[in-house]
Amino acid sequence: MSYNGTVQCRECYETGHNKRTCPSYTERLKNMAQRELDNGDGMEGYWGRQFAKRTGKFVDGTSAAEHKAGRRDAGQKRRCTYCGLQAHNRRSCDTLKNDVVDWAHERTRFRQKIHADMKERGLGIGCLVLAERWNDKYLMLVDKIVWDRVDQSMGNNDVFEGSLCGKPNRRWQTGYPEGDFNSNSYHKVAVVGPVAPDAVVIPDNFFCLDQGMKDGKLLFKERNSEHFHENQYKYEG
Repeated sequence: MSYNGTVQCRECYETGHNKRTCPSYTERLKNMAQRELDNGDGMEGYWGRQFAKRTGKFVDGTSAAEHKAGRRDAGQKRRCTYCGLQAHNRRSCDTLKNDVVDWAHERTRFRQKIHADMKERGLGIGCLVLAERWNDKYLMLVDKIVWDRVDQSMGNNDVFEGSLCGKPNRRWQTGYPEGDFNSNSYHKVAVVGPVAPDAVVIPDNFFCLDQGMKDGKLLFKERNSEHFHENQYKYEG
C-alpha cells in the first residue's frame, strides 16, 4: 500500500489491487500452464499447479479440488515411496523386496571373498599393519575389526582398530589395503606382521543370509530405488 492509502500491485504496478488478485498475473500463469500442456508435460506441471492453486481450476477446466480428491481416493493412484511407481505402496513393493534380497546375496559373496583374502594376507586380530596417511607412517597392532562395516559398500571406511606401536595409549584406525576390495584407498596399508590363516576368525553370523536380509531391510528403510526419480513421471491407468 502506498503512502496515501492506495493499493498498488507489485506485479503490474497498477493501483486498485494487489498481486493476489492481479488479472495480469493470473493471465500469465494461465499462458505458462497452457504452454506446459501443449508441450506434453500434462496439466500438473509447475505452472499448471500454480494456476490451479490460484483459480481453483487447472488450465483445461478440471476442478483442482475434485482432481485432488480423486487422486487421494483412487487406489491405483498411490505412489510407492521406494520405486516411485503407482498402484502399490512401499510395504508391498516387489522392487524393494528384490533389491534387499540381491543386496543380501551380494554381501554374502563379498564377505566370503574378503575372508579368503584376509586369510591369505594374515590380516586378523594380532597382526601388525603399516599405515601411511598424508606421508606419515603408523605401525599399528590390530586388536579390533569392525565387522559390521565389512560389506560391498565399505570403500575407505576404517574397519581395523588398534594401538600404535611405541604409543600403546594412542588408538588408531585404518581401512582395508588397496586392491580388489578397496580400489581407491586414500591411505596405504600393508600387513608387515601377519597372523596364521586360522587366526583370522569371523563372527558366527558373518555369512548368514538371514542376517543379511534383516540388515538389508534396515539399510533400505530410508532409501529410494535407482529409478525412483524417473518413475515419478510414469502414470498407470
